[in-house]
Amino acid sequence: MFVRDCMTRNPITIRPESDPLAAVALIKSGAFRRLPVVDADGKLVGIVGHTDLEIFLSQAGSPGVIQRQHRVEQVMSQSVLMAPPDCPLEEAAILMVEHKIGSLPVVENGRVVGIITETDIFKQFASVLGGGTDSLRLTVQVLDVPGQLAELSNRIAEAGGNITSVVAYDAGQPDRINVTLRVVGVDKKIVMDAILDQSRLDVLHVWDGAER
Repeated sequence: MFVRDCMTRNPITIRPESDPLAAVALIKSGAFRRLPVVDADGKLVGIVGHTDLEIFLSQAGSPGVIQRQHRVEQVMSQSVLMAPPDCPLEEAAILMVEHKIGSLPVVENGRVVGIITETDIFKQFASVLGGGTDSLRLTVQVLDVPGQLAELSNRIAEAGGNITSVVAYDAGQPDRINVTLRVVGVDKKIVMDAILDQSRLDVLHVWDGAER
């Protein structure tokens, strides 16, 4: 899955010569945290955040006669983390986590074509795992060796289940891995009967959407 699949296209932007008060108004009206700053050609030249704007406006004096207004370019950061549309979603997520930011402009050929936020990623994560649906979510721990996941998938398929998503993550133990599967089309008991005798498999959690 890629950034382009989840991003907001054609996001609201602001020009560097704009008044910071206009940026604050845009951020508040759209419940944003940050605004991409673009030039007349739509090229990304910076990013400006709500907190930085508030601090600047609280400390800045009234504009003088020569400098008739404050400008966004006085506040914006020119060092901007960004992502291309074909960036894997998980790589964009890691970038945001590492730099403690809530969004990334999505840039193609220098132009802003979208914006991806932590909320966009969170929604996609919930969707992949079947949040809010009646699908069965099964988390198991297996040996981290070739063939284990294939055997598990085959057992579920033979029982009539259809696996619609798979997420694997570190088990915190050497040579073990945790796997969460979203399964539809089969009863929970049938799935459990099909997998319980798989060698070195431990069932960690079973969630039936009907339990919500």
